[in-house]
Amino acid sequence: MNQQIWADVPGYEGLYKISINGKIVSLHEKNYYKELTQRISNKGYWTVRLSKNAKQTIILVHRLIALAFVPNPENKPYVNHKNGNKLDYQISNLEWVTAKENMKHAFEQGLCYRFKPNNRAVIDKCNGKRFKSITKAAEAYGLPYTTLLGYLSGYRENKTCLQFAQLK
Repeated sequence: MNQQIWADVPGYEGLYKISINGKIVSLHEKNYYKELTQRISNKGYWTVRLSKNAKQTIILVHRLIALAFVPNPENKPYVNHKNGNKLDYQISNLEWVTAKENMKHAFEQGLCYRFKPNNRAVIDKCNGKRFKSITKAAEAYGLPYTTLLGYLSGYRENKTCLQFAQLK
C-alpha cells in the first residue's frame, strides 16, 4: 500500500481496510487489495457495498472513516459533516454528535428547514366543512394523519373530498 494511513474497517476486520483518505480495499482472496467502488446514495452521501458471511450491506463511507479514525470518547451515535458538505469525508470535517446536535447544526447551516406546525387548514369540498388542521380533519374522518397528509400532498391518490384550504 502507498503512504497512506490504513485501518481495519470496524466490524469487517480482516475483510476490508480503509484509508484516512476514504479509500476502501478488499482483503478477500479473489480481490486482494482491490479498491472498492463508491457511489453516491439518493440522500447525497458516499456509500460502499461490503460483504460479510455472504451478506452484503451498503454503508456510509463517512461513518466508516469516523469509526476507524475519529475518537468518540462520549460514545455519541451520529457523524456530522462540520462544513455541511455530505461528500466531504476528510477527518477534519467529521465529528461525533448526538441527534439533537446534528439537527441543530443542520438548521444553523441552512441544510434543512423547520416544518410548519400542523395548523394548515383543510376543507371538505363536498360539504364545505373546514378544519383548523390536518390532525382535526383526520380525526373527524377516522383517517391516520400520515394517510391524510399523503392525500393532501399528492403522494397518494386522494380518496376524499378533502383539500388544503386556501390561505386567507
